[in-house]
Amino acid sequence: AIACFSEVLEYSKSRILFKQPIASRQAVQLKLADMARRITMAQLLSLQLGRLKDAGTMQPTQVSLAKWNNCRMAIDIAREARDILGGAGITTEHCPIRHALNLESVITYEGTETVHQLVVGREVTGINAF
Repeated sequence: AIACFSEVLEYSKSRILFKQPIASRQAVQLKLADMARRITMAQLLSLQLGRLKDAGTMQPTQVSLAKWNNCRMAIDIAREARDILGGAGITTEHCPIRHALNLESVITYEGTETVHQLVVGREVTGINAF
């Protein structure tokens, strides 16, 4: 997510459209701001999970929540970055398409979203739906 964000941020500052960088457009700035917010939240979640692990109080459900959230966030950021890149976003010249493809497999081998959702749902409701 960070690599995609960094690349698209620099691209948006250098890509000139109608005599202005596309970073000067509200739609692009809203997307970039949202990416920064989501990345920061995922980083804070990971930091807190690490602190809980160090303290010996981390629970398996918290791991599922972090994997579900952070993998989903990363693929969403890659897709959004690909969109900001426009036609160039589907070329391997830029990293978002490569990361998006890689993240499709990460979502599966880190445990499917459905499994993580069910783990969190069981914790929330106290009822096992597996």
